[in-house]
Amino acid sequence: MFEIEMLPAREGDALWIRYGNAQAPRQILIDGGRAGTYKDIKDRLASLPESQRSFELFVITHVDRDHIEGALKLLEDPDLDLTFKEVWFNGYDHLQSVELETFGAVQGERLTTAVLRRKERWNKAFNGAAVKVGAGGELPTIELEGGFTLTVLSPDAEKLEKLIPRWEKECRDAGLMPGIEARLEEVEDLERFGGRPNVERLIGKPLNPDTETPNGSSIALLAEYRGKRVLLGADAHLDRMTASLEGLVGDDGRLALDAFKLPHHGSSGNVSQELLELVDCPRYLISTNGSYFQHPTAEAIARVLKFGGAAKTLYFNYATDFTDVWGDEALQRGYDYVAEYPADTDGTLVVRL
Repeated sequence: MFEIEMLPAREGDALWIRYGNAQAPRQILIDGGRAGTYKDIKDRLASLPESQRSFELFVITHVDRDHIEGALKLLEDPDLDLTFKEVWFNGYDHLQSVELETFGAVQGERLTTAVLRRKERWNKAFNGAAVKVGAGGELPTIELEGGFTLTVLSPDAEKLEKLIPRWEKECRDAGLMPGIEARLEEVEDLERFGGRPNVERLIGKPLNPDTETPNGSSIALLAEYRGKRVLLGADAHLDRMTASLEGLVGDDGRLALDAFKLPHHGSSGNVSQELLELVDCPRYLISTNGSYFQHPTAEAIARVLKFGGAAKTLYFNYATDFTDVWGDEALQRGYDYVAEYPADTDGTLVVRL
């Protein structure tokens, strides 16, 4: 088996990957959504039988609140009895040099404290250094138990270093000293045209790439298991993602995927024609309820419809004003896609590969 469950994370991400034996699957958790959604995620994880409370890996992609808040509550929760064999997270000290052996924005520092309790498991596959693309653009590939591989596509050293001033400022504003030494002391507009999105008009709008430094620090991964491939975009920047994918496809033109979790919840600044034309993918996953930033944007979804290939399925884990519009039957016929929504409860949707 190989499946991805989008957990209820409001406007954020919380992805639960299961692979291997269906009766005793291996598991990976990526991000934890908002603090307000943690109870739902905790209840879901707490329902696991004791024999299935071990995870191969927990990835906290970056320090934005809609990814880190729930992860922080999970790691600080003394009542949730889960085991993570390894935790991937780039803390303050990782922003400065790939060679650092020590570990190091306010929630990022709290998470640093929580992960320090598992210090020997922190970025273990990278010998405690940053989870990042190599200096020459080399893409590290890590194999987990059971034959599951992850290739790191983002961030690179430049993206990490750009986050340093903002991280330091937020810590100063909160009266904190950033980094490992300080933490050792301690042990957060859908455009519609006549009621139906005009895809051709939307794709003609100019691309304004996302340049937010926290998003650029995102850990984006290519997950592979028994011939299946999933691209997990986190909130990664377009320039880094396209460069990594170009390095992978070479002269082949497109990377064959089984699913693509769109970057930044389907934001127009993180989904481009160039990016979509580097992949051949039948399934696109969008994790968000649209609050705060009103994702997914109409421009991003229009680009998927136009440039994302034929016979595709869009999986939305929430039915909202920003996702329901894509269920229009005429649009689905015209652009050869199917829109899938949660059957019973918003926020949870399982995609089986």
